[in-house]
Amino acid sequence: MTRFFDQAFMRFALVGASGFVVDVACMLLFSLWLPFAVARCLAFWIAATSNWWLNRNITFAAGRNKSQFKQAAVRQWLKFLGGSVVAFVPNWGCYVVLLSFHDSVTHHTLHVLWPYLAMAPGVILGMLINYAFSRFWVFVHVKS
Repeated sequence: MTRFFDQAFMRFALVGASGFVVDVACMLLFSLWLPFAVARCLAFWIAATSNWWLNRNITFAAGRNKSQFKQAAVRQWLKFLGGSVVAFVPNWGCYVVLLSFHDSVTHHTLHVLWPYLAMAPGVILGMLINYAFSRFWVFVHVKS
């Protein structure tokens, strides 16, 4: 388990945080001209692509040269997007479950903040799943 949580995990978490910023910024920008659902979809793909590029070049780049990945960049990108979609399912499910308690939160400040606080457990769960996909499936290095 300690091998799972190493320095790469910390880099992955930082890349994920930057991806969240990209996601929110794109969502805000696109929602000025597009319906929310379309804006959200476009923002997700841009943020996921940003995360893939940063993870490829920062998180999982240590000790390898560009020719060491088993697959080409496009295939790796598609695998990363697939893993991101899989990780999004429990993330969203957790959010929906926690959001269902919104009406039972009686404290005014918590009631206002609840939709945002409810995001945290799902984001953490999704990050763990996405890290496992990334480390053991997407960014697999060629054995020397």
